[in-house]
Amino acid sequence: MNNKTDKKLEDAMLHMIAGVKDFRKQEEEKQYKKYWSEIKVPFSLKEGLGKYTKYELDEIRKTFQIKNVSNLKKDKLIDLLVEEIPHYLERIYLLWDNERFHLLTNMASKEGRSKALNIADEQIRYFRANGLIYTGVHEGEKILAVPSELIEQINALKSNVEARGTIKRNTEWIKLTCGLLYYYGTLNVNQLIEVLEKYTKEPLNLRDYFQVIHDANDFRKQFYIDEEGFSHLRVFDPKKVLQEHNSRKSLPFYPLTKDQLLTAGEYKFVERNKGYAQLVSFLTENFKIDKAAAYQLAEECVYATKNGDSPNDVLQYLSRMLEFENKETLHKLIDNVVFLMNNTREWFLKGHTSTELSEVEKKNLQALPGNKNNSKRVEEIKVGRNDPCPCGSGEKYKKCCG
Repeated sequence: MNNKTDKKLEDAMLHMIAGVKDFRKQEEEKQYKKYWSEIKVPFSLKEGLGKYTKYELDEIRKTFQIKNVSNLKKDKLIDLLVEEIPHYLERIYLLWDNERFHLLTNMASKEGRSKALNIADEQIRYFRANGLIYTGVHEGEKILAVPSELIEQINALKSNVEARGTIKRNTEWIKLTCGLLYYYGTLNVNQLIEVLEKYTKEPLNLRDYFQVIHDANDFRKQFYIDEEGFSHLRVFDPKKVLQEHNSRKSLPFYPLTKDQLLTAGEYKFVERNKGYAQLVSFLTENFKIDKAAAYQLAEECVYATKNGDSPNDVLQYLSRMLEFENKETLHKLIDNVVFLMNNTREWFLKGHTSTELSEVEKKNLQALPGNKNNSKRVEEIKVGRNDPCPCGSGEKYKKCCG
């Protein structure tokens, strides 16, 4: 009886899982058809909007903050948006960065269309929510396109000095923010503003900054904002990151250059230092994986380190992904992983590597010589397990670096 009941439950679960998969597949197919149906080029703004549902047109209306018109029928709402979208385009540069602006102007310079290369669904949804850029298939090729009556207006923006200056500012704000979160993990709002003003060397217009940064995150999700502040998308526990920062009050944040932050602010940036390169090389030479897979594994090791995982945690992860032929290979892998982890800038350590803090600790453990003529050997000071940790965390040595 129990076996029969178990079999029924198992069959029901399998049936439910199959149903979920079928539903997901149907939704994906429906979305694909919506995004990549045949598109006629050139087309008017009214024609482009005419392919949207009433719900999607309402989303555009909300983007423009047009109120008290939710009861309009579809054709009337389209007429309203045809009037409003050119006005929105006039001030689009107040929010956009160089990537989106270049995408828009590139289409305008090529008769209103360009190939849709490496564009994700979240970017398509972003563009559909403002009615400026449309997707579709033209002559068998996926393209991005803008309505014909907007092309001249877009081309005029290219020579607008104010627009170019604002876009440059926005690009810097976005990249600096993403770069800071890549290296420090989580920053509360006050910390973030203070550090940004240090690098931009001018007071931050908070209203403009928050509008730009929220819009950028709608276009491409790279961080999240909660009651703790701003966090890199891969931070698991922002509260823990801030607690670790606070436990090291005497330790300053690692001093990064502006160029380092701007580089780290690029989409999907991962610092490929010597430890990263060595691990990738070892993986491709000793396991049956290509470079792309090795990069992916090394990247996961980097983020595990940044989140405070131990070497054992990282090795357990790798053991699930790789097959070890002998102990020698395992031991060499351990060496490579430990080297990578020791030289990865950690969120808990305010952007320092554990190797850098170890060097600081060694210096703090040495007694100062009495004077220049003192020829006695400098001896290391022994730190007791219950003494304050020399790294400045404020915790006992045994609970910190000990």
